Amino acid sequence: MTTKEKVLAYLEANRGKFASGEKIAESIDMSRNAVWKAIKQLEQEGLQIEAKTRKGYCLAAEDDTLTVQGICSYLKETKDWVRVTCFDSIGSTNQYAKELAIKGAVSGTVIVANQQTVGKGRYGKTFESPQGTGIYLSVILKQDRLHFSTPTLITMYTAVVIAETFEQLTGKKLDIKWVNDLFFRGKKVGGILTEAVTDFESGQIEWLVVGFGLNLTATIQDFSEEVAQVATSIFENELMPLHRNELIANILEAFLIGLETVDEAELLSAYRNRLLGLNQEVTITSRTDSYQATVLGIDSMGQLHVRLQDGSESFLNTGEVHLKL
Repeated sequence: MTTKEKVLAYLEANRGKFASGEKIAESIDMSRNAVWKAIKQLEQEGLQIEAKTRKGYCLAAEDDTLTVQGICSYLKETKDWVRVTCFDSIGSTNQYAKELAIKGAVSGTVIVANQQTVGKGRYGKTFESPQGTGIYLSVILKQDRLHFSTPTLITMYTAVVIAETFEQLTGKKLDIKWVNDLFFRGKKVGGILTEAVTDFESGQIEWLVVGFGLNLTATIQDFSEEVAQVATSIFENELMPLHRNELIANILEAFLIGLETVDEAELLSAYRNRLLGLNQEVTITSRTDSYQATVLGIDSMGQLHVRLQDGSESFLNTGEVHLKL
């Protein structure tokens, strides 16, 4: 790590506590002058570092800057093998992660951004990602980490992990709209995009990029007029009870550790318990059609079970569900 990274790691580990330049220098085996220069750099990058005579330096408790050191300070079981890269702004975390995967990035490589300028969702839709107001993240997974009977289940697994972890940390319940949207109080607050690359000869998945975005503190003014009609933020009118670094770390650990022991029957049950539109009439749209149907549930493959208007039943693995909220 660079001197700046070592200083930030120390400040993150001691957030809210003052430490003299001398103490920090001794802890990271650097000179006091090097520590001072690093702190000035961090301040220029927007971190809220308090400085008091005879007390030293302290990373402000309210600072919510996304950093690699901040995320890693909350990791426990995965700290030694997760590789996090953090951007202030990026086109798309998924696109960048796919480029890294093609170049041979290891499983557990994580791309996090404070903003996406061309964030995307399913079917090429735009996912608006305002600066400093949410979580925008992608994870690279190689084939040996995947133990699902169908690729659809990885998206459903991700949705459940995010919703359950978020509720454990904040007490706020997130619902799921099939197959990849997260809702809060009737409006969309997040989405998941899973993309794969397969081997041409074998047809086997070589790696997946699982990306998700979650709106936390954006206001209606941060979104376009079109998006503001259907989306919201979870903490639009209140303070978040934790930092984004902590939230990201907890979701990452739950996601990566859970991959090793996931039970598909339990996963599907947890997903059904959060499923929006169950036993309700919805509109289903595909690339070529739009029709009404009643949602009956999901099957063991993650397909949406619906009853059509003529009384027949169908199982869908593609399409967009539009709720009548």
